[in-house]
Amino acid sequence: MALQRAALNCKACDLWRNATQTVFGEGPTPARVMFVGEQPGDSEDKVGHPFVGPAGKLLDEALVEVGIDRSEVY
Repeated sequence: MALQRAALNCKACDLWRNATQTVFGEGPTPARVMFVGEQPGDSEDKVGHPFVGPAGKLLDEALVEVGIDRSEVY
């Protein structure tokens, strides 16, 4: 919770100017695999969840190809 409160008011870089919210990672801990994105895209910013836009679709397809369930990744 402290990290979320700190992120709410963070202006350490220019990303806050166009963002509507901070998008945190999601998934189990520990996780089988962890993916780190560059920054949330418009879709992620809108819904508040990571990897839901075009990059998320590509990630989902890649996970299916290698036999990893999305519920196993963070």
